Amino acid sequence: MLGDRKFDLEAKARAGCLPSLHLARPDSVGMKGHIMVRRRWCLVLAVVAAVGVMGTGCASSGDSPGTDREVDTSATLRAGWTQGITSLDPHMATSEVASFLFGLNSIYDRLFTINSAGEVEGMLVDSWEYSTDGRQLSLQLREDATFRDGTQLGAQVVKVNLDRARTLDSPVVKRSMAPVTEVQANGPYEVTLHLVSPTNLMPYQLAGMSGFIMHPDLIANGDPGTETNGSGAYSVESWAPGEKLVLVRDRDDYWDKDAAQVARIEHTAIADFQAYTNAVAGGQIDIGQFQPGTIASVEGRRGLNTVPVPMGIGTELMLNRDIGPLTDVRVRQALNYAIDREAITEALYPGSDARWQYSRDGLPAFDSGLEGRYAYDPAKAKALLAEAGYPVGIDLGEVIISNATTPGVADVLKEQFGQAGIRFEPQVLDGIEGITTFAGGGSPAYLNFTSYGLGFAGGMVTRSGATQNPAGTTPDYDQLFADATDTRRSAEEREASAVELNDYLVEEAWGVPMTWVTYPWVMSDRVGNFSADTDYATTWGPYDFRYLTISG
Repeated sequence: MLGDRKFDLEAKARAGCLPSLHLARPDSVGMKGHIMVRRRWCLVLAVVAAVGVMGTGCASSGDSPGTDREVDTSATLRAGWTQGITSLDPHMATSEVASFLFGLNSIYDRLFTINSAGEVEGMLVDSWEYSTDGRQLSLQLREDATFRDGTQLGAQVVKVNLDRARTLDSPVVKRSMAPVTEVQANGPYEVTLHLVSPTNLMPYQLAGMSGFIMHPDLIANGDPGTETNGSGAYSVESWAPGEKLVLVRDRDDYWDKDAAQVARIEHTAIADFQAYTNAVAGGQIDIGQFQPGTIASVEGRRGLNTVPVPMGIGTELMLNRDIGPLTDVRVRQALNYAIDREAITEALYPGSDARWQYSRDGLPAFDSGLEGRYAYDPAKAKALLAEAGYPVGIDLGEVIISNATTPGVADVLKEQFGQAGIRFEPQVLDGIEGITTFAGGGSPAYLNFTSYGLGFAGGMVTRSGATQNPAGTTPDYDQLFADATDTRRSAEEREASAVELNDYLVEEAWGVPMTWVTYPWVMSDRVGNFSADTDYATTWGPYDFRYLTISG
């Protein structure tokens, strides 16, 4: 049905140059209507890793098999990753996702979490409310969370942590705490955050590293970068920075009685893809994740199962609107018309969805009217370029390509752009160098993965920074963002403004969104309770090992 628009991608897939595997997609998760809820932990949750395998069977319900077997509470869960972490300090994380994944979420409890519908829910927070003027957020903490020495996780402990998070010169967390001007402990279990302006951002931000709570003695007298002391069910048995983190369950008084069903969790970083594949196939790793286009390398292995999870992570060509000719919206729109998202997605990200906007179906701010907004039309792209004064096309020069993107994407992009008269030369850089170079403002575009974020507004905070948007924001953007987060407005009004902000970014073509990735999470058939319908599943991804089990 895509005809010649596939540029022979299917032929390349058949020849083995590109993957041709297609995964079934589960139905999108519907939105729920509530804003504040009391957290009800269900025995269906979550797990993560970073590179995995596809087995002989795919759970059509989106849940992992193996839950009908007898649970082995003395077992070890072994998770594989493409990279490790070099600091155990949640506030000093260079990547919140990486720190969350590589075990810190099992050591430390957090104030909030995000459910699979993209809504914030309490974890250590039992309930919360905003003042009438929207400049104060009151948190009521649960009263049964303690550290191992019996210290209550109360208001004063939270204040110490949040004051550190908002003042420490950190790579990420300090920026996420920017809306907070003061933290007050008003009672044993009541905390008030004073805000710069009315915003609903903070519960979402406090579901990330900002909301991880350490023992105050560790902050005052220890080194959080190399030591840990949390209220979670696990503590560190051993740690090799950047390589391996081994956690052991060492308490039976943890407040969440359904959590921590395995005795040990081993997180191992294996950067080499073939070595990782061999480890999974050989049974040295119990759970992990593949890119959709690389899972065929382990297809058909016995004893392995897979669950496809549609996540709020996708590929995007981010644009620098300060560099001509990208200062002209017609040129930016031409770039959007010049790519065939559906063909790229089908060939390189099988089982995933073409990406037309900045929210995925089933998440807040999604606008069904934006789907197909820039249908593939190279003739229209040429006409827009001519209208903008470029009748013979444009030359963008060097475009940064992250080495983390799927091999072949840059080549296909160059071929499709070329048919519309858009030329560029790929400059492949690693993640850190690519981000730094693009943020410096000298490059016209950057092909990488971008995320929906902890919430739509939280994702927009990232988009307003130089790492994804060196040109900065506009007054229209700023107003829409303020309207979408203003707690003095109703939930319906905020959602309408969030949709409008999404529409604005698409119409102004701040970037070229390409694909929403559906990741196949793969695991041993001994792993139970993994579900695609779990915390962070459609935003960050299912990153909480809290309710996973291992059968005997």
